[in-house]
Amino acid sequence: MKLKYPFAICFLIFFLFTSVELIAQEEVTVTSHSDVDSSDLALIDNDGKLIKLSEMKGKVIVLNFWATWCQPCIAELPSLQKLYSSLASEEDILFAAVEMDQDPEKAAKFFKKRKYSIPLYSLGSALPSQMQTNSIPMTVIIAKNGEIVVKKIGMIDFESAKLRNNLLQLTKERADISYL
Repeated sequence: MKLKYPFAICFLIFFLFTSVELIAQEEVTVTSHSDVDSSDLALIDNDGKLIKLSEMKGKVIVLNFWATWCQPCIAELPSLQKLYSSLASEEDILFAAVEMDQDPEKAAKFFKKRKYSIPLYSLGSALPSQMQTNSIPMTVIIAKNGEIVVKKIGMIDFESAKLRNNLLQLTKERADISYL
């Protein structure tokens, strides 16, 4: 079988693969400062209030970095919501869904439409070097002493009983949750 327009077909295939690759490789732009400590990370809540992680020391912190254009992020948010809801009474565990769209209103509308109650934040400072990434979703879990105990790039099953138990254990001591 002889193709009538082989050059045009090759160009179209090349264009489609290049477009898909560019979409898949879309990166989150974050200013890098290697001398910034993780406790210096500042977040902005929906009311515009600036909160530093150092103010949350003594609590276990679950940070989930996500964006509305990120399909894996969207796919894991329902399980994050379930984990958040199941641990809502735990005063020593704080959750933060950190939107990376750099559009707090868009993220708030997204959460409201899906009835998510996870506390929503935007970045208020550069990401510390320990949290740098070019990919999301990313989840960072910080122990009560401020130590990053998990940095997981990619999806997490937040409904895992093991994860839930380890978060509870972290409220009591430094647990090993490296299985992620």
